[in-house]
Amino acid sequence: MKMTQTAACPLCERGARCVAGAEPHLLATLGESFAILGDNQGCPGWIVLVLKDHAEHVAELSARRQELLWRDVAAAAGAIRAHFGPVRINYECLGNQVQHVHWHVIPRHASDPDPQNAVWGWGPGALRGEMSDAGRLELARALRLRLAGAGAGLTARDGA
Repeated sequence: MKMTQTAACPLCERGARCVAGAEPHLLATLGESFAILGDNQGCPGWIVLVLKDHAEHVAELSARRQELLWRDVAAAAGAIRAHFGPVRINYECLGNQVQHVHWHVIPRHASDPDPQNAVWGWGPGALRGEMSDAGRLELARALRLRLAGAGAGLTARDGA
């Protein structure tokens, strides 16, 4: 598979690393996106789905691709729910800072410090969380297995 890349787009660059097998937090290659364990783990299990090719707006995608992308989002949420059983899951597709279609699938746990508000008001340290590098790799492994077990037309990363 080839990643369609746009110069200077950080998510195109991340997608290219997924294709090359150089993204350590790649969870699965889904139908329309790459499921990646988010850099932010203030809400443990935060997954980011990066569209495989560059588009800045969901509306630029055909209705069929939008449907397939939503299936990817639902598969990621299912893996989070199966692993953690969070109180709620937030789904966010923003594009204000990085103009490449991507979804944040954010579990909100019972221990959430601010459950009534969006995570974007948290400080950088709270967003990042305190999970160690080893903990991130172990969580990525567990979520890979959940995604692979869910099926849904996805390909889990080798070595899950």
